[in-house]
Amino acid sequence: MLDLGQVRCFVAAATELNFRRAAALLNMTQPPLSRQIHLLEESLGVLLFERIGRTVKLTPEGRVFLADATRLLNLSEQAESTVRRASKGKTGRVRIGFTGAAGYELIPELLVAAKHDLPDIDVVLLEMISVAQIEAFEANAIDLGFLRPLPSRQKVEFLLVDREPMIVALPAGHALCAYERLELAQLHEQAFIMHSPTHGKYFYDRILGMFAAGEVKPNFTQYIDQTPTILSLVRAGLGVSILPASSQRFHYDNVEFREIAGNTVQAEMSMAWRADQDNPAVTAFRHMAADYFANRQH
Repeated sequence: MLDLGQVRCFVAAATELNFRRAAALLNMTQPPLSRQIHLLEESLGVLLFERIGRTVKLTPEGRVFLADATRLLNLSEQAESTVRRASKGKTGRVRIGFTGAAGYELIPELLVAAKHDLPDIDVVLLEMISVAQIEAFEANAIDLGFLRPLPSRQKVEFLLVDREPMIVALPAGHALCAYERLELAQLHEQAFIMHSPTHGKYFYDRILGMFAAGEVKPNFTQYIDQTPTILSLVRAGLGVSILPASSQRFHYDNVEFREIAGNTVQAEMSMAWRADQDNPAVTAFRHMAADYFANRQH
């Protein structure tokens, strides 16, 4: 196996074609340099230099070896640099789960910041609902998640990165469209498109809590997983719904939105990660993201 120290001595001597100058370049004296090159020649079983008096020149074997030896040293230096950067979280791969709501604005803005601050980290994006992200954490299939905070069997930590109000979605022409702002009680016995208690658990629980606090009992007609489908059913006139304000970004025709008077319930978006993760790239990305969102809110 090649000794990198010997290879380094050879490349210096082959470049300078003068052992004294090569030794000075490596901060050593000439005898140890000559000894290292001699050991390398013995290891390879070939002569690398022709020594003519005080001058030297490369043998044909030496000229062939110089190209590979130079590449070998460059790769060695690159490997050292890469592993140091990896230990500091400057390089590596981060798998990020995100909801549709996060993908509209939050994730693109974050990736622009990451491209500037952590350009050598490879980001893999996986769009999935919040419940699926919790399951992905338990399967170690994602490193970071941007989701509605939900309980997990795995120890998952959360950092709040955004919040938004909950609003009412109405089909155009509905009687409640006559009001600029709605009282929650006005939804009593209304046909209501509700989030699924499984895949839409975060909103299901929050909306049920709102209704229970106000003693409001809508007529739940459908239980749906995804916001776009809920909006489609609202547009068709099959009921009203309560959604996060960001749902307005879907720009559905014939759907109108109204604020809820006195409502303090908000939809939260959190960044999540496994408490036991030890990937330096994930840690670096998480800290960068936390700083980004802290500044974004100011």
